[in-house]
Amino acid sequence: MVLLWIGIAAGILLLIILIIKAVKTHSRDVVGIDMFCRKCGIKTDGLKCPRCEKTSQSFGV
Repeated sequence: MVLLWIGIAAGILLLIILIIKAVKTHSRDVVGIDMFCRKCGIKTDGLKCPRCEKTSQSFGV
Protein backbone atom coordinates (compact mmCIF):
# COMPACT_ATOMS: atom_id res chain seq x y z
CA MET A 1 0.00 0.00 0.00
CA VAL A 2 2.88 2.34 0.79
CA LEU A 3 4.44 1.64 -2.60
CA LEU A 4 1.17 2.62 -4.25
CA TRP A 5 1.17 5.98 -2.47
CA ILE A 6 4.82 6.55 -3.39
CA GLY A 7 4.04 5.75 -7.03
CA ILE A 8 1.07 8.11 -7.08
CA ALA A 9 3.13 10.90 -5.49
CA ALA A 10 5.98 10.40 -7.99
CA GLY A 11 3.52 10.44 -10.90
CA ILE A 12 1.87 13.64 -9.71
CA LEU A 13 5.28 15.28 -9.20
CA LEU A 14 6.38 14.25 -12.70
CA LEU A 15 3.13 15.56 -14.16
CA ILE A 16 3.59 18.92 -12.43
CA ILE A 17 7.17 19.21 -13.70
CA LEU A 18 6.13 18.43 -17.29
CA ILE A 19 3.27 20.93 -17.17
CA ILE A 20 5.62 23.65 -15.91
CA LYS A 21 8.13 22.87 -18.67
CA ALA A 22 5.39 22.95 -21.31
CA VAL A 23 4.13 26.32 -20.07
CA LYS A 24 7.62 27.88 -20.00
CA THR A 25 8.64 26.60 -23.47
CA HIS A 26 7.96 28.94 -26.37
CA SER A 27 5.39 27.58 -28.83
CA ARG A 28 7.73 27.93 -31.82
CA ASP A 29 10.70 26.22 -30.18
CA VAL A 30 12.04 23.17 -31.96
CA VAL A 31 13.13 20.57 -29.46
CA GLY A 32 16.72 19.35 -29.75
CA ILE A 33 17.84 21.15 -32.92
CA ASP A 34 20.59 23.75 -32.92
CA MET A 35 20.26 26.19 -35.80
CA PHE A 36 23.88 27.34 -35.55
CA CYS A 37 27.17 25.50 -34.98
CA ARG A 38 28.41 25.83 -31.42
CA LYS A 39 32.07 25.99 -32.47
CA CYS A 40 32.15 28.39 -35.42
CA GLY A 41 28.65 29.91 -35.45
CA ILE A 42 27.58 29.30 -39.06
CA LYS A 43 23.97 28.36 -39.80
CA THR A 44 23.53 24.57 -40.10
CA ASP A 45 19.75 24.06 -39.64
CA GLY A 46 20.38 21.11 -37.33
CA LEU A 47 22.78 19.28 -39.66
CA LYS A 48 26.47 18.58 -39.08
CA CYS A 49 28.70 21.59 -39.58
CA PRO A 50 30.62 21.27 -42.87
CA ARG A 51 33.37 23.53 -41.59
CA CYS A 52 33.97 21.74 -38.26
CA GLU A 53 33.36 18.14 -39.43
CA LYS A 54 36.35 18.01 -41.79
CA THR A 55 37.77 14.87 -40.20
CA SER A 56 36.87 11.93 -42.40
CA GLN A 57 36.89 8.41 -41.06
CA SER A 58 38.58 6.55 -43.89
CA PHE A 59 40.69 4.26 -41.66
CA GLY A 60 43.93 5.86 -42.89
CA VAL A 61 43.44 5.16 -46.58
